[in-house]
Amino acid sequence: MTWIPVVEVERDGERLGVHRGPGSGPALVLAHGLEDSWHTWQPFVDALRGDLPFTPYALDLPWRAGARYGWVHHTVPVALLRQALALLPEPPALLVGHSFGANAVLELLAEANRPAIEGVVLIAPYFRPPDDPVDWRLFDRELARFRAVIGEGVRLKLGERRHTLDPDLVDTIVAKTLDRVGPLGFVALLRQFITTSDLELDTVTVPTLVISGAADAALAGPRTEAFRRAMPAATVHTRSDGGHFCHLEQAAEVAAEIRRFLAALPTPTVA
Repeated sequence: MTWIPVVEVERDGERLGVHRGPGSGPALVLAHGLEDSWHTWQPFVDALRGDLPFTPYALDLPWRAGARYGWVHHTVPVALLRQALALLPEPPALLVGHSFGANAVLELLAEANRPAIEGVVLIAPYFRPPDDPVDWRLFDRELARFRAVIGEGVRLKLGERRHTLDPDLVDTIVAKTLDRVGPLGFVALLRQFITTSDLELDTVTVPTLVISGAADAALAGPRTEAFRRAMPAATVHTRSDGGHFCHLEQAAEVAAEIRRFLAALPTPTVA
């Protein structure tokens, strides 16, 4: 199925774009993760559709694969997300975000002037419990997780080719990606992670489904329970066989779970 570009603009030196997929119904808007792409959502939307009516819009955000992260000097992810949402030709009814994009959505939900959204899906967000001290151990731990997730994402993008490539070559590709992302990309993620415990998530009333994987440290173990306490409006499901990219590796299962959530929303526009 064909996706078409809706709009592409440059704001403060950063490119923002919107792509529309086939469909009709309420606007379902998708925000990709760090070093990812709006293209990620194309096969996922195909798996998600079923008999659920919606119009998919995939955002092209400045933390896309190949980014230089100059925006870190003068703005924050939630501000960029707001700018991208303002480009939509119709108001968003549903928001879906993955990883870094999911946390940008989470920050948006916690703002007092959040948009009128009917439902939200957060895939593999991360959360720092208030009792998790911000110290050098946290820094080292999150840097290791950051490196691992970037490596996992690169290997997934290589697809089946990664099985035929020399492992040293794959490692070199991962290392070059990490060098390009550099400290700025990590600092952006670290700031997002550290400040999650400061968000007023208890004020959020938007029905929210959170999907994470048991193998993903971003929201596992004590973090899961801490998130549930912090955001009562959220339904948190940890997939026992899932990782940080469960929406790609287990697309059919994750899409079915999201379909059930969206169909059960208390609004006639998505049921």
